[in-house]
Amino acid sequence: MTNIVKFKARGPRAYLREAQEQRIPVRVKREGIDPGWVHGMIVDVSADFVLIAEISDSMRYDGYLVIALGDVSHAEEDPSREFVDKALALNGETLNPPAGFPLDNWASVARAAAALAPVISVNMLDEETGEASYIGKLENAGPEVLTLREIDPNARWYPDAGDYEYDDIGSIGFGTSYMYTLYRVAGEPSGPPQEPRLHSTDPR
Repeated sequence: MTNIVKFKARGPRAYLREAQEQRIPVRVKREGIDPGWVHGMIVDVSADFVLIAEISDSMRYDGYLVIALGDVSHAEEDPSREFVDKALALNGETLNPPAGFPLDNWASVARAAAALAPVISVNMLDEETGEASYIGKLENAGPEVLTLREIDPNARWYPDAGDYEYDDIGSIGFGTSYMYTLYRVAGEPSGPPQEPRLHSTDPR
């Protein structure tokens, strides 16, 4: 039976922690940010953030996503839980999440993600699209902004870097097959980036 929760009588942290402990595949919604659902396994929950191991349509673990706990509006056990569990087992998928991943603030999340993957995805809140995604190499995570050297969809490095204000971040992702492929095609950037520019939420 699907367990749909709107977090009125019960807080999201308690429910997601239970899903983590019982290894229940879930889907999570963030109304006003993402019209779809995030599908995956809950890896960890802190007072402010949730680390999710995403499950792709091919029933394989495909990277991680960190979202703000306060943005979670709905969560439920995956309606196809039986299929998901069997398909993951059939595909030989085993969840091996990063140990001790910090979920204190966006700066610590970005640093930890960049230590595990060559590029990360910084997903900025956008009034029109909900989130605008920017993939690149973390250059710095300062007290007010993080600096990212971006890759465009054609696997070309931008000559400059972008500053991203923490208050405008909706989520941070890392370790997906797409991001790894983008990085492999792009290779390492040649030379240091130009002076950082303040990021705009208008997609390029």
